[in-house]
Amino acid sequence: MEQNKALYRKYRPSNFEDIAGHQNVVEILKNELKNNKISHSFLFAGQRGTGKTSIARILAKSVNCSNLLNGLACEVCESCLASNEQRNPDIIEMDAASNNGVDEIREIKNNINSLPFIGKYKIYIIDEVHMLTKAAFNALLKTLEEPPIHAIFILATTEYAKIPATILSRCQIFNFKKIDRISLMNRLNFICENEGYKIDKDVLEEIAIISEGSLRDASNVIEQLMTVTSEHITIEDLKAVFYVATKTEKIQILVNILNNEPATIINYFEKANNQGMDFDVLTLNLIEIVKEIIEYKFTKDSNVLNILEESDLSNFSNTEVKSLFEVADNLSEAYAKTKGTSINFNYLLISVLKTLKNPVEQKIKVSETIKPIIETKDEIIAEKISEGTNIISEPFITNNLEESNSNQIEKPVEESVVETLPTQETQVLFKENIVENEESKLIVEEKNEDEITEVVVEPKVNEENFEIKTLTNLKIQLNKNLVANEEKKTYKIEISEVINLLVGASKNKREEIEAKLNSFFDADEKDNLINPELAKKYINFFNFKVIAASQNEILLRSEDFENVNNLLVTLQNEEQRELIQKEFDKLLFLPIDEEFWNEIKVTFKKLKENGQLPTYKQINYDDYFDSKKQSVVLSHFDDKTIEAASRLFNIDELEIED
Repeated sequence: MEQNKALYRKYRPSNFEDIAGHQNVVEILKNELKNNKISHSFLFAGQRGTGKTSIARILAKSVNCSNLLNGLACEVCESCLASNEQRNPDIIEMDAASNNGVDEIREIKNNINSLPFIGKYKIYIIDEVHMLTKAAFNALLKTLEEPPIHAIFILATTEYAKIPATILSRCQIFNFKKIDRISLMNRLNFICENEGYKIDKDVLEEIAIISEGSLRDASNVIEQLMTVTSEHITIEDLKAVFYVATKTEKIQILVNILNNEPATIINYFEKANNQGMDFDVLTLNLIEIVKEIIEYKFTKDSNVLNILEESDLSNFSNTEVKSLFEVADNLSEAYAKTKGTSINFNYLLISVLKTLKNPVEQKIKVSETIKPIIETKDEIIAEKISEGTNIISEPFITNNLEESNSNQIEKPVEESVVETLPTQETQVLFKENIVENEESKLIVEEKNEDEITEVVVEPKVNEENFEIKTLTNLKIQLNKNLVANEEKKTYKIEISEVINLLVGASKNKREEIEAKLNSFFDADEKDNLINPELAKKYINFFNFKVIAASQNEILLRSEDFENVNNLLVTLQNEEQRELIQKEFDKLLFLPIDEEFWNEIKVTFKKLKENGQLPTYKQINYDDYFDSKKQSVVLSHFDDKTIEAASRLFNIDELEIED
């Protein structure tokens, strides 16, 4: 079967006029060729797929062209024909990624003095030059500084920062930025037309965003789309291969945000996550759309619109610019913090929901008389502990007040700002963060000295105390937990602990625990939770599946480590464990992620094949958490503590093991 040539190779530009973008680089090189002022060494630096190697080859061909006209190769002379067929003996290409040693550079030095065969110059193209070893760079220095008159070096790299300064100072440097969107879209359209395909503009726009300015990546996307379509490539074809949001969907997301519709947003994000959407790309798209809306609102100039049409802006005609700036800030923060991570879905969703107003605005009525309510700290703490939280609160007091008229006055109760106090001692690390509510604010507006007309009480409410009545509410709160606990230190689940559990696994026990956990999150057709109190108490178990169960241990698996870390934060808290014991007694939960589970399966299989599986041993619940508590404390020793200990015991290298 004949192998097809990849599109990015088939349509690799062969002259400067075919280059997409980089007009400044092209013009400089053409002028050097026209004026016959070619440097002896060049460095092309930039991200992948932006044309560094292509322009290096075009430059190498052009310097030896015998009929050069206005800096452009003739394409018909012997040297040009040999270059186009990649058989020109005067152009030597070397991949430094696989030939990075000093021996390869010495070979270049030994051969560089021989004269070119066809043209005036011998051109050495060294790709991925940052991969050269330190010795190889040193061997290249002298040759690069004073090469023979007939030698030219063209170095290319995607890691500019790794190139030694001594090399940089000997080269003419060209920075290759991302290919601009218009140039990239035009080139893709040209490829599709030559291949006999029609492609919609919105598909080109999405590919330009997905490829992040890399024409090679964009060409690969086009090639994959051509395999699933006949003649016309639509946005639906793109979604079938690479799950991306359409322009309409992205506009609707922003409309839902600005219209305060959390349920619609959550349902869309959950569905998109299940289908494998790239949320980095989605975030960038949303930011760009918001930017265009803001620009248009300020300028009323349709020329600033690249993605949107004027008709799309009707959805935002009554939207304040301040709200758009807030959306943009939250999206930008989410992208900056989570780009390329597995938590980007959770954090992006939280950032979007953070932009919304409180979906349920609570109100307080001031009746003719209000009886004083005084709760002591101990009473509040006892109440909160029964709900699974640690709270230190100031007394909440209201006074007897009389209305100035018979009508009841309603005032919204503002949402509280809850501050988490930093831990001070290592012993506290194993305990839940303590949240301190600010004193309740009492605002009194006086009509005159003797008459009070209006009272608004604004208590600072602990965010954890809101009711979870629906599955949607539960997912919102769980995502908040994931983000809040992302950076917290926890203990580790050891592979030996899981192997021991698997040896003593019982199918009946697993099915019993699985049915019990699943029942906590049952919901009716209207999304209402059947057991809202239990769902709230065990919220951090939601994204887990029961894999195995032994007499005393339960193995839980989640797709990602963020959920594992979140549950470990709960389990390492003694008071939370006491609440869990009410339903499960002293069963020991071992949460792991998908990656760790795959590693465990391989290890278990090898041990079984070699007859080395251990005998099951029941783990003591209290002893287990005592040992894990110690490991968490030790893992929090910082460098200064270790350094001080090293000096105290006169040890050069002191290591703390978990």
